Amino acid sequence: MRLKEKTHRKFVEFFEKISSMYQGKEFELAYSDIQRETGAASVTLKRAIQALAEDGVIEVQPGRNSRYARFRYLLETETIEENSVDTVSTERVDSEKLGNEDKTRFGGAFESMTEDVGELTQLVDHLKRRVRNQEMAIALLQDRVAEVEDKLRKR
Repeated sequence: MRLKEKTHRKFVEFFEKISSMYQGKEFELAYSDIQRETGAASVTLKRAIQALAEDGVIEVQPGRNSRYARFRYLLETETIEENSVDTVSTERVDSEKLGNEDKTRFGGAFESMTEDVGELTQLVDHLKRRVRNQEMAIALLQDRVAEVEDKLRKR
């Protein structure tokens, strides 16, 4: 099953972005969230997910119900592992640069706090996107309600 290049690229970029947000781990998403983020129709969404799974870009498993699925982005796995190795080696160099008194004062808590802050920042960004999507849905519903009210007043 082939997709248009633009559609294929859009879905690959979407899953790459979400995978990086979850640091390459498996994640669960609602099909509606994917559809909203990519702007694709539901038929296109199903075709794209099937095509990406066949191409080995993503791995798909059933989610908590029929509206959700568990995904794992397969292409970025090597990149994340390489980046984590680079990050660990640079953290070692940075920690070696600290003096002995700094090591005893911070004791590794600083490094774990930086990782936690990075993870929390990604989660906050994800929540901001979800809130923005919900705000757009609310605005759309308000417009539709206003149209119905206008029709009722005209009668």
